[in-house]
Amino acid sequence: MLHTWTIVFLLAAAVLAVMLGRRVLARETVAVRLRLDRSTPGAHLMWDIANVGRAPITVNKLVLHLGRGAHNAETVPLGMPQVLEPREHALIPTDVDWSLLSAKAIAVADAAGREHGVSKKQLAAIQQQLRGLVDRRDYSASANDWLFGATNLAFGVVILGLGFFMLMWVIATG
Repeated sequence: MLHTWTIVFLLAAAVLAVMLGRRVLARETVAVRLRLDRSTPGAHLMWDIANVGRAPITVNKLVLHLGRGAHNAETVPLGMPQVLEPREHALIPTDVDWSLLSAKAIAVADAAGREHGVSKKQLAAIQQQLRGLVDRRDYSASANDWLFGATNLAFGVVILGLGFFMLMWVIATG
């Protein structure tokens, strides 16, 4: 009986090893890179999608995973699916949404239903850049700041006035 269980567990381990090996050795056919088009509010998220495989692919939607589970994914279908031949890429601009700040993963989906994800490091960099844009604090000046500013402005006007007076004096008497 012990030999039977040993054989069953060895077969299960072999099947598991083959499944994991396929997943690890499966070559990614789509490379996705993200960037913001500018560092100001109202920026657009630029999706650079490249086909690095040998067969053409059709990209038909963008996917944001907001948490665990299939129900926490937000999809954005493309109006016109992008057909990418080998070594071809497409640049797709999208508006930045608040849900991007809480996204756990971002991917593009092809017509076969496979998702090709963006690296976690790149997603974290984009989220950090967006948080820097959103986190601009409103500066309220104190009375002390206002007095120093008013004094500096007054001295500047006096200096410019004296310079203008001296220039006119030289022109008039010269």
